[in-house]
Amino acid sequence: KDPQIYDKLTRSIAPSVWGYPEIKLSLALQMFGGIRKERSDGTKTRGDIHILMVGDPGVAKSVMLKYISGIAPRARYVSGKSASGAGLTATVVRDEFLRGWGLEAGAMVLANKGLVCIDELEKMDENDRSTMHEAMEQQTVTISKANVQATLRAQTAVLAAANPKYGRFDQMEMIAKQVNLAPSLINRFDIIFILRDLPNKTRDGLIADHVLQE
Repeated sequence: KDPQIYDKLTRSIAPSVWGYPEIKLSLALQMFGGIRKERSDGTKTRGDIHILMVGDPGVAKSVMLKYISGIAPRARYVSGKSASGAGLTATVVRDEFLRGWGLEAGAMVLANKGLVCIDELEKMDENDRSTMHEAMEQQTVTISKANVQATLRAQTAVLAAANPKYGRFDQMEMIAKQVNLAPSLINRFDIIFILRDLPNKTRDGLIADHVLQE
């Protein structure tokens, strides 16, 4: 009933970060999620929102990811440098105690009905990133290894951050050519934010004042 509810939610997301009202509103809506729909023919449409932030270093991408992972229920935070495909989805390991094969769930399965934050997405191996495709769109993780055949639920929203191909955006080249991610993965994100750290005396002054007031 509060007409200011959207504004209050936006201002409560990472208040230490100046600006980005559209991004913060999107993050708030992502935590609430949408409605999972099942059609008359049995096909299902996911209700979770996937968000990707690609931007220059120092624009507070990681700060927002850390903040969301701290307040969202059933959230997981992973870094692309140390994350593998098995760590994100699931893997089969040999159980020496039971003398058989066991199934171990990854971050996207453990965060089912929740949210997973993936920082430095571009630093993950391409083969590891490809394992996310099924989990992001079909919201399941299918394992077929050794004698284990299983399908795990992964109704998980994905919030990811990445840096441009050259570390920073080159103003003389098209932005699309500087995002070093496979088109098949990019297409699975519902919202993509491009963050550029362009010199601006007025804007930089406001950011400095905001930081000093903290």
